[in-house]
Amino acid sequence: MDLQHLKNRRVAVAMSGGVDSTLTVALLLEAGAEVLGLTMRLWRAGVGNVETPAATQAAEAAVKLGISHRVLDLREKFRDGIIAPFLESYLAGETPSPCVRCNRLFKFGFLLDAARAEGCEFLATGHYACVETAPDGTPVLRRGADPAKDQSYFLSWLRPEELRHALFPLGDRVKTAVKAEAGHRGLTPSGGGESQDLCFLPDGDYQALLEELHPELAAASGEIVDRRGRVLGRHRGFFRYTCGQRRGLGLGGGPWFVLRVEPATNRVVVGTAEEAVASVVRLRDMNWLTPPASGLRVEAQLRYRMRPVPAIAFPDAAGGVRLELEPPVAGVAPGQAAALYDGDRVLGGGWIAGVELQAGADVEPLKDGEGIARPTA
Repeated sequence: MDLQHLKNRRVAVAMSGGVDSTLTVALLLEAGAEVLGLTMRLWRAGVGNVETPAATQAAEAAVKLGISHRVLDLREKFRDGIIAPFLESYLAGETPSPCVRCNRLFKFGFLLDAARAEGCEFLATGHYACVETAPDGTPVLRRGADPAKDQSYFLSWLRPEELRHALFPLGDRVKTAVKAEAGHRGLTPSGGGESQDLCFLPDGDYQALLEELHPELAAASGEIVDRRGRVLGRHRGFFRYTCGQRRGLGLGGGPWFVLRVEPATNRVVVGTAEEAVASVVRLRDMNWLTPPASGLRVEAQLRYRMRPVPAIAFPDAAGGVRLELEPPVAGVAPGQAAALYDGDRVLGGGWIAGVELQAGADVEPLKDGEGIARPTA
C-alpha cells in the first residue's frame, strides 16, 4: 500500500501489542505520518483489574517507536456490547461471531471516535485486508493479499462512512514478510506477537464462562434426538453444541452431526452427513457496501476460514437476504457472520438467522472436525 500521501498527516493506529499493529506504526512513521497509538482496555475473563499483556506490550512498542500512546478504558462498554450478546447468542442456540461485531462497534466505533477527537484523519489497523476509493468516491473493501490471513470477512459489517477513515497498511503483504520486516527493524514483541482468537477468553473456554455467569446451566442436560424426534442419547447442556459438530456427541451408530440446537425444548437435533447440509441461508441486518440487487450472483463465506461458495442473493425490504447456495453447504450455524463477495471485493455482510436443510443432497460426507462453526475472532 502506498502511504506517501500520509506525509505530515495525523493518523491513529489501533495497537494490540502484536507484530502486525507494531509494524503498521513503523510503516506510517517511515511514510512521514504523525502517529498516535491507541489501545483499548477491554474486559477479560479471570484477570480482574490487572493490566492485560496486550496493553503492556503496546505501551512498550510505543516507547520504542517514539510515538504518543493512549489507553482507553472500555471494559464496561465491552461487557455490555460484546460479552452480553456473545453469551445471549449461545443461550439462544446460536454460535456467535463476536469479533465481527467488535470491529464495527469498538475498533471503528469508539476507537475511531477517539482518534477523530485527537485530530486524526484516519485509523489504521493491522488487518490483512485492502480498502481503496472508487472513481465515484465510494470506498471499496477487498481481500488481503495473503489468502491464509485475509481478514476482510471480519470487516464486512463496516459501513462506507467508517471505511473512508480506515487504513490497512498490511493488506498487500503476506504474514511471513510482515514477520521478517518486523524482525529486521527489531520490532518483534517480547510476548510472541500473535493476537488471540477471543481476546476476552485467555483459555478459550466459553462454556466455563457461561456456567460461571449462569450457574443453572451446569445441570441442564437434555435429549439428543434425530429429525423425526427419536431419542438417541442425552447431552450435557445445549450450549456446548454447534451446528456441524460430530465429535463429543457420545452416540452409537451414525456418524451423527448436529443439525440445530433448541433451547426452548432443551434438545440437540442430529442427523446424517447428507442431512447436515443447507441449501438456503437466511441473513438478517445486512450491511451492503454496494447497491443490492435481487438475484445477484455472489460468493458467500459463511464462517471464517471456509472456502466461499457460489450463491444467489435475494434481498428483502426488511434488511434481510435469502441466499440460495450452489451447491449446499455443511455446518452453517445461526449467529455466525456471512460475508458476500464478487471476486475479492466485499459486497456486504450480515448475520445468519436461519437455514433450510436439504436431506439427501449430493455432497461429499464430512470428515471429523469439518463443517463445525465455532466462535470466530
